[in-house]
Amino acid sequence: MAEKFFGALQNLRKQIRDDINLAKNPYEILLDVAKTVGEISGEENFYQEIRESLINVYGEVLQEKPVLEIELDEVSARREKIQAALTKKEFSDDDKRRIQSALIRHDREIERLKEILGHGN
Repeated sequence: MAEKFFGALQNLRKQIRDDINLAKNPYEILLDVAKTVGEISGEENFYQEIRESLINVYGEVLQEKPVLEIELDEVSARREKIQAALTKKEFSDDDKRRIQSALIRHDREIERLKEILGHGN
């Protein structure tokens, strides 16, 4: 059992060193560490809890741009997946309305984040 954790910790140390050497955003490094810790500890929700806290505290409250960039990337990726699903599958009219509503919410969130970040349209 100890060997399993030792190996996982060795991998985590390597991952942190590699991320720093690649000049990765420190918040992304923290999220990578949280993901690995959650996997090692068996806490399935640990990463998601840390991610939500990071976005809420450092993004929404402190408006740290690197965290808002992470959120913008994630919202944009979710929007793309929703849009792709809408064009690939057959949905009822009610489903289409819900999907269109989700797209509108994602568009608004993307614009809000871009405005905070000072990105032009």
